[in-house]
Amino acid sequence: MQKIKHLIKEDLKGWKPFDIIWLVLVSVIITVMSILFKYDKASDQFYWIHIVAAACGIINVVLGGKGKLSNYLFGFIHCCLMIYITLISRLYADFGVTVYNFVMQFVGFFTWAKNMNHETHEVMKIHASNKTRLISLAVIVVGTIGFGLLMKYFTNDIAPFADSAKAVMQVVAMILMVKMFSEQWWLWIAINCVSIFMYIKAGNFPITMMYVVYLVNSIIMCVRWEKEASVNDKLLRQ
Repeated sequence: MQKIKHLIKEDLKGWKPFDIIWLVLVSVIITVMSILFKYDKASDQFYWIHIVAAACGIINVVLGGKGKLSNYLFGFIHCCLMIYITLISRLYADFGVTVYNFVMQFVGFFTWAKNMNHETHEVMKIHASNKTRLISLAVIVVGTIGFGLLMKYFTNDIAPFADSAKAVMQVVAMILMVKMFSEQWWLWIAINCVSIFMYIKAGNFPITMMYVVYLVNSIIMCVRWEKEASVNDKLLRQ
């Protein structure tokens, strides 16, 4: 119990006015827009799931971008709801990677908990090696082509290659996130662009808007993590 209290105390420290305003702003925007611009609500008795998933997803990525451990709590809730959403949207590769992300919430939580910077009250941000970057790129290219072909010929996936590209990039991005590598944000930018296309095609407005906000957030966090990772890289080399 004492350890939990300490983690909560650490998570509440180190916030700047911009961080608080951004978190509140994106949470309100995604919730309001999801309620106002309903998609096929009459035939979806579980519409509220889409709204809650979108809100939790937004909070998850903002807290993750801030380097806060609590992002994994909202990530856990988000993944649980997205498992249902991806199934009814017939995005099967996305469903599989959502299950993977669900497991990674636990891995990420315990890894980050051991690597928190007690001065900034955030996780330590660093860059990956060139070898890691090349391996990640190779996995994404080969995985997208291979998995995309399987989705195209053996399922009724509405966007097989986009679905596969997103799935493979998410697998790699989650590993980079757990490792605290700044390169994850370049992948999240690409993932969010693909996701916007996919959910527009699926006709799911709340999740589409969630990914639009994700895209804006990932660009902001990419700039922040790159700056902090460069500083930390120099400190680690000393």
